[in-house]
Amino acid sequence: MTTPLTDAETLRAWLKSYISAVLDLEADTVSTAVPFDSYGLDSVEAVIMAGVMEEEFSIRIDPTMVFEDPSIDGLVKALQGAGLVR
Repeated sequence: MTTPLTDAETLRAWLKSYISAVLDLEADTVSTAVPFDSYGLDSVEAVIMAGVMEEEFSIRIDPTMVFEDPSIDGLVKALQGAGLVR
C-alpha cells in the first residue's frame, strides 16, 4: 500500500471550499459536521465531488463512501480508515 499524500486537514479545507463554491455559500458557514444534503448537495453533485477529489488528490474513491457518513468529517474519517488520507 502506498502512503497517503493528503492529510485530513487539507482535505477538510478543500471540501469546505468546494462545497461553498458549488453551492454558492460562504465557506465559513459550511460546518464539517453537517450532512451534505443539509446544504443542498444532492447525490449527483456528491458523486461529481468524489470524481473531482480523485483528480485533485490522486486517490481512488469509491463514490459510496460519500453516502456512508455524508458529512465532511464523516467522509474524511472514511478515507482515513481506507488508508487514502493520513
